[in-house]
Amino acid sequence: MKKIIYISSLLGVLSLTSCEKLLDEKPEYTVNSITAFESETSANMALQGCYAYLTEYSLYGQNFQELLVGPSGLAFGQNNNIGYAEFVSLNISETNTTVSLSWSGLYKVISECNYLIAGVEKSNLSDSFKSQAIGEAKFLRALCYFNLANLFGGVPLRVDPTTSTTVDLPKSTREQVYAQAEQDWKFAAENLNASKTSGRASKYAAYAYLTKLYWTLASAEGSSSPNWAKAKEMGDQVIALGGYNLEDKFSKLFENKSLGSVESIFQINFSSSTNGYGNRGNWVFSPTNSSNPGISWARYRASKAFYDQFRGTYPDDPRLETTFMVQFKLIKTNNTVHYTYPYLYGAATTNTLPTDSVNYATLEDPTNPKVSELSEAMLIAFVRNGGRDYSWPYFKKQFDATATAQNSNKNLLVYRYADFLLIMADVENELGNNSDAISHINKVLTRARNSAPNRTYPKNITITTQSELRDKIFYERLFELAGEFDNFTDVRRRGVEYFAKVLERHDNHHITRAQVEYNKSLNNNLAFMDYLLLDNVNKTELLQRNLLLPIPRNELNTNGGLTNEDQNYGY
Repeated sequence: MKKIIYISSLLGVLSLTSCEKLLDEKPEYTVNSITAFESETSANMALQGCYAYLTEYSLYGQNFQELLVGPSGLAFGQNNNIGYAEFVSLNISETNTTVSLSWSGLYKVISECNYLIAGVEKSNLSDSFKSQAIGEAKFLRALCYFNLANLFGGVPLRVDPTTSTTVDLPKSTREQVYAQAEQDWKFAAENLNASKTSGRASKYAAYAYLTKLYWTLASAEGSSSPNWAKAKEMGDQVIALGGYNLEDKFSKLFENKSLGSVESIFQINFSSSTNGYGNRGNWVFSPTNSSNPGISWARYRASKAFYDQFRGTYPDDPRLETTFMVQFKLIKTNNTVHYTYPYLYGAATTNTLPTDSVNYATLEDPTNPKVSELSEAMLIAFVRNGGRDYSWPYFKKQFDATATAQNSNKNLLVYRYADFLLIMADVENELGNNSDAISHINKVLTRARNSAPNRTYPKNITITTQSELRDKIFYERLFELAGEFDNFTDVRRRGVEYFAKVLERHDNHHITRAQVEYNKSLNNNLAFMDYLLLDNVNKTELLQRNLLLPIPRNELNTNGGLTNEDQNYGY
């Protein structure tokens, strides 16, 4: 039998016999190993490696989580590390470590997929196995290129195993990168099984991603784009045949070790016992000492402006309790209860109730409290004494009270059915199908409202004008998916106009602005204060520059196919 070699570093995440069972140890493969595709077993091990690299800390294990939330205009970074400050202040440099690691992580997955595709294609394995294995690899490669195009625009397009003559590769256009993702997902949709296995690619997951791809393109191109119709064609198949549904309770989506959710279109499953791989989301987003025995540091938190927009729009929305952490115990130390904005707590060692709070029911605008509507104690806490632990709410979806060291027990739903339904609502609205658009969005709102008893919000909507519904869907996506994997692209997908709306709301938040102005009066001597994103800058330039991330400087320096002129605008 002819040997097809695969040179790679492999890590198995999913068992060959049960894809929902996580492996506890790393198979002994190195970058110098040679795996012959003589059997389905060896090919499956290589395929597991393709999935496994998604769980590295450089990607969904940590850095990607930071990258997709930090620079969204919805977050605050409470850390003196310059990289975090770059993200939340939208002043990202081409040497930013998180950006560089995410770039290299995506290309590592692409490289693994390229080797597998080439090896399996030339092997003597059965045609049915080839179609499935190559379909899964192309699905993953498409996911990486879709992310690269969304984040960086045009990038080098590698679709074959890298050789000494192809190491230096020029930049392809953004359109070409999207086209590659389209081609790969089409292959996956045509060749993958329809059955769903947690953490693995499937036929209707590929159709769902094609829907998202065409919707992303159409969002940038405007109402006349032919991609709206393409998105509907793909999405209708997902609705009719995909077998997906919404969970009955919103909070179920973020339980530990979630497997087999009816809402999961594609998710990433983690092992917490392998060095360099695992979910560090709890470490990145949760309060210090809130996990036992885990470690957490809360690099990124929700901005007060975004919290108030959500809370003021839907006062008793059950999603608030799952999305934001405004009350928590220091379970690793003394078990005392702490509160964050919008609550004020008393002595941390004795008090278990907030002593004061923003009274949203009495505000002139519940989405934007005025400074004059706060008590004196709250003025001191949230305007004149910033940088305390209680100054900003935490994102809660990644919280794991039982995390071990820096690793959480949570799997990540990268693409879920509520996300898809809101995409389809947008698609139907742009195609003039108001009733269908309303039906899709109301399914999401109804599930949210019914996730806890006796709730009034979010109410179903009856908007009839296309432009009003377009705006409504834009913000509903921010609320439903807050702190997840679409924040970065959602605020940017319609260009600078909608991106500006998000940043302007942040800058015009009365309490945020008052805190910044107070700190200015003290010559900016208080640490960890709020940011104003559009003050004292060229607004047009900042918005345009921040539509994309910078191509990492180390890529420009080491890839002989790129020049400094290939850098994205403004960097």
